[in-house]
Amino acid sequence: MDKKFRIMIVGCGWISQEWLDVFAVRKDVEIAAMVDINPEAAKQRQQEYNINCDIYTDFDIALEEVKPEIVVNLANGPVHCDIDLKCLGAGVHVFSEKPLCMSREEGAQLLQAVKESGCVLDVMQNRRYLAPVRAMRHAVQSGALGKIWMVCSEIYVNSDLKGGRNSLEFPMLQDQAIHSFDTARFILGKDAKTVYCHSYNPEGSHYNGDGSGACIFEMEDGIVLVYNAVMDTNTMKTAWHSQWRIIGTKGTAVWNGFDEYAQVEYINEDGTTEKGVLNPPADWDGIIWFAGAINEMLTALKEGRVSENNCDYNYGSVAMTFSAIESAKTGQKVEVK
Repeated sequence: MDKKFRIMIVGCGWISQEWLDVFAVRKDVEIAAMVDINPEAAKQRQQEYNINCDIYTDFDIALEEVKPEIVVNLANGPVHCDIDLKCLGAGVHVFSEKPLCMSREEGAQLLQAVKESGCVLDVMQNRRYLAPVRAMRHAVQSGALGKIWMVCSEIYVNSDLKGGRNSLEFPMLQDQAIHSFDTARFILGKDAKTVYCHSYNPEGSHYNGDGSGACIFEMEDGIVLVYNAVMDTNTMKTAWHSQWRIIGTKGTAVWNGFDEYAQVEYINEDGTTEKGVLNPPADWDGIIWFAGAINEMLTALKEGRVSENNCDYNYGSVAMTFSAIESAKTGQKVEVK
């Protein structure tokens, strides 16, 4: 019989629907409890998904009484570290929403706690589980595009300011950039070495903090990653996945963020070019979005292997954010750490 994990959901806001949509159809999880400081939010999710479980408003009491095998941490970002440390200290695995941490110090604490506990701390990075992203990664990793020297990720959207975004000093970097940073690292299989960031808030912006900016990263192997973000525009908007361009010595791949496929133009040996569509690798299971990420987390836990979403790997993406903020504040190119 397949292993069934005893799970406790912490935080029942809007993002919990993405997770519960997946858990509701899986046979290998049992939701034993939900925790939220607002019990009505937990009751609403309980009713929506017809879940028979206990509801708590106090996390500490819930952790002690429920004794879950996995805590799904969907609380607000500033309390992620505290919740995760308590879970790891109690010998409980954690599947967490972004961000992993709010500072380098928190990141160091969490990585050390994982080593000491022997437990798993995985972070949701759902954009890895999209067919165009898998296809671009495969094209890069297989060498089909040759030696990669340039990657460009651009996002032009109009953000919802009702949440916590407008309380941030650098909402473009602190809220949205992690998605593109992580996707770029996943596609390239490379880490960032340095970054220069210019962050700004254009005239007419609805943000209090800097809702726009551009980053230039030097990645490993001399690859340049340019990230350009405008979070407050109503015209010619992109997808929230960003639009992508990857340039190598043998060709260029592009994805507009909307289509279900990425396009490619190869350079033939005779100098002519040939256009086509990129396909994901044949061994990819094809499970997309949150379902793909959660399936990877649970499968890796069952098999006793490291998940693609593990915290050690994820910290490399978070570090890009912290270093970009440092660059924006100092006006200098800084080391990514």
